[in-house]
Amino acid sequence: MDSGLWVAYKAQNSPKAYRQPMSSAPLRGATELPGRQPLYSQVRDRIVLAIEQGEWDAGEALPSEFELADRFGVSQGTVRKGLDSLAAEGVLIRRQGMGTFIAEVADDWGKAELPGATRPLDTSLELLACARSNAGEEAAEALRLRRGAILLAVKRLVRVAGEPFAVIENFVAAERFEGLDARRIKQANCNLRTVWWREFGLRVISAPPQFRAGMAGREEARLLGVEADRPLLEVARTAGGLDGEPVEWSVLRCRTDHYVYRV
Repeated sequence: MDSGLWVAYKAQNSPKAYRQPMSSAPLRGATELPGRQPLYSQVRDRIVLAIEQGEWDAGEALPSEFELADRFGVSQGTVRKGLDSLAAEGVLIRRQGMGTFIAEVADDWGKAELPGATRPLDTSLELLACARSNAGEEAAEALRLRRGAILLAVKRLVRVAGEPFAVIENFVAAERFEGLDARRIKQANCNLRTVWWREFGLRVISAPPQFRAGMAGREEARLLGVEADRPLLEVARTAGGLDGEPVEWSVLRCRTDHYVYRV
């Protein structure tokens, strides 16, 4: 997408375009942060809420620790601890002498590397399908849905230096992502994390992956250019919103004959 189209797309689809920002009025007194959680955890949750409501976009700087402390009615140390927690989760980036920023949204399918090498490889994502499906047992359990619930299944192909490397299937609840279609995914260069944020106001964090051995089915063999029943590496993981609720379940199946997979 050229820069002009991206600017127009960003303006039309920014969370700020369709959500009212959280009030910036200072909250006086620590007692105004309800609940029994530690204060820093409550500050973290309030910042998360503001991010989800579109008060700050990816790449934007947060107010200073002093301003946030005044807003929430807590000490700067408490604010700092809450910000550190979000930085550890990858939601924020702390830049020495510059401040704290909302992290850019990056697709986290992983990466392919040459064995023993550290140089980055040229990779690309290609959309294969976006269609409704019914939740099987594994998807239903991962997303805490009933078996047979309506899902949206997004299938993508990862190419490394032009060669097919992996097939990724992502599953989300159709009800929660009403209106998701191939056009929206392609506009975001097939980066689903960008779609979740720009289109639906969701920042998601992946849980640790589960690795297992798999075999190439007929369709995967065709897409990856391997023989049917060829051994593949299978990587399954769940991703949740900043509130901890599961949002996405994905399964990646990749070749390991030329490249190694790294999370």
